[in-house]
Amino acid sequence: MATAAELVGWYDLSWKGGAFEICFRPGGYFFCPRFQAPARWELEGDVVRIDWAKFGKYEMQVSADKSMEGNAIPKNTEDESNWRKAAFKRPLSQEEMVLIGDGAGTEWDFAWTGGSFPVQFKADGYNHFKCEDFPAHAHWSLEGTTLRIDWGEYGNYELKINAPEQTMAGGPIGGDWDKDWRKAKLLRNLVDSKVVEFCEHH
Repeated sequence: MATAAELVGWYDLSWKGGAFEICFRPGGYFFCPRFQAPARWELEGDVVRIDWAKFGKYEMQVSADKSMEGNAIPKNTEDESNWRKAAFKRPLSQEEMVLIGDGAGTEWDFAWTGGSFPVQFKADGYNHFKCEDFPAHAHWSLEGTTLRIDWGEYGNYELKINAPEQTMAGGPIGGDWDKDWRKAKLLRNLVDSKVVEFCEHH
């Protein structure tokens, strides 16, 4: 029987309407790029339970190969859109792990030519990016080793993550990174408060 730690990773979730990617993150955080919500997951025995906020609740039985089969709650065998299946796709990358930490996210020392300040990469259902010194409704996304920060009124940035060294470097998208650079180094993993944070912007 798989443990919760062994189930962490990316899956293809299928239902009557098609298939899309979902992610079981450490610490019971559930993420779906296409249908974002403050969601959680848990493993009880060999059954995964998902609380997907406005997108509903689900339960699926886990097989030895980490594939899952189940349904939306309440179960309704007469409803042909009630079933759900999940197939394991890939584990979290080193870059994802260094950003997600223990599950809640991480705090970094973010530097530029004018100094440095702490920022947080939240591993909530929206991938929020938080900076108390320069507050904005901001998000982060990751593709391979490239981190993108959409920082609202403060602009958009790309940085390359060096996972083994727990650092990143880059700058504003379209800018001259030799003169206008950004760098960051990991400070700490955020503590899981067990509280699902809602966002008025979503």
